[in-house]
Amino acid sequence: MRISVAALSLAVGLSSGLAWAQDPDESSPPDDRLKGISPWSQVIERNWARWAGDQSSVTKRDLIARMASPEFRGEDAAALVALENVLRKVDSIDKAGAMAPPDPKILKVYQGNVLKLQGAKRVLFANGKPTFTLLQQGPPGDCYFFSGTGWIALYRPEVIVKAITPLPGERYRVRFPNGDEAEVTAPTDAELAINDSVSTLQDGLWMSILEKAAGTVMSRTSEKGAAIPDPTVSIDRPGVPIKGIVERWTGRSARNVLLGRKAKLREVREALLLMERRRSMAEALLLHKPAAKLPYDHVYAILAFDGESDRVKLWNPWGTDFKPQGPSGRENGYAREKGVFFLSLADFVEFYSVVSIEEN
Repeated sequence: MRISVAALSLAVGLSSGLAWAQDPDESSPPDDRLKGISPWSQVIERNWARWAGDQSSVTKRDLIARMASPEFRGEDAAALVALENVLRKVDSIDKAGAMAPPDPKILKVYQGNVLKLQGAKRVLFANGKPTFTLLQQGPPGDCYFFSGTGWIALYRPEVIVKAITPLPGERYRVRFPNGDEAEVTAPTDAELAINDSVSTLQDGLWMSILEKAAGTVMSRTSEKGAAIPDPTVSIDRPGVPIKGIVERWTGRSARNVLLGRKAKLREVREALLLMERRRSMAEALLLHKPAAKLPYDHVYAILAFDGESDRVKLWNPWGTDFKPQGPSGRENGYAREKGVFFLSLADFVEFYSVVSIEEN
């Protein structure tokens, strides 16, 4: 399906709702911060020929391919990423459709991306090493990787520092502890805008580089991933086994412990006690909608287990705060600070589907 002016409003309203809903940078910036940002139509006008070439319209794949180019910076990169959102529900868009007054969400994405890029700390580690409390997953569905990387940033930050080697020509070599390796170019502005949050980019470029390297590694064994022209974008995919992420970041084997109705509470408790004693890396998948206010089809990091109170400490990689209107729990939602919250062992086993734990 091709989109023109008449269809733009409907298409924008249907496109990429999940990405917006989970972006922790969704709050509207103050009006004074928007002063000086070029109008949407002006940015589309000056970039259309570079995006479309000799074509009358562009596709999602066309725009993703352009994201890998460092020539698009600032507003141009921000608009490129915002326009890609439109093409998540339609096949292509012509210039008239792109120039039409955008849905407020698209305008918001564009403006937010401009401000995000303006505030990004363009060094490898802005604070000398990864800062766990600044981590917030951006719009793409890479919770499987982001949550595991957050665990490593909290407990083994030196592993991340060691994994990234700067090379001449604004390139980086990334070698994960399991031996997976990739050499990548520095993230472009469009790659930063599409993948990372304002908060994460305050800590430097290290997460963006790791995401690009992870996408490169995974694309080698995934036909679908290899078909995506930018490895940074290819990390947005469902169904990635969390066991593989634990093994990639630890260089050790991992074991899955099944949760849910058929789980044996005693066996799960013993596995978590061993995890806590060894300070082993662990991720948990919440696959189905639980009887509680928790994001599902989502991966969390397990930060700790208190055997005395039988409480599990988890981290939602969205990294946001939440204060419930009433007691913290399944009815009102769980109190959350920087994404960190607590569940009883019983609730954890009931809600979640599987946990993957590093074996020492």
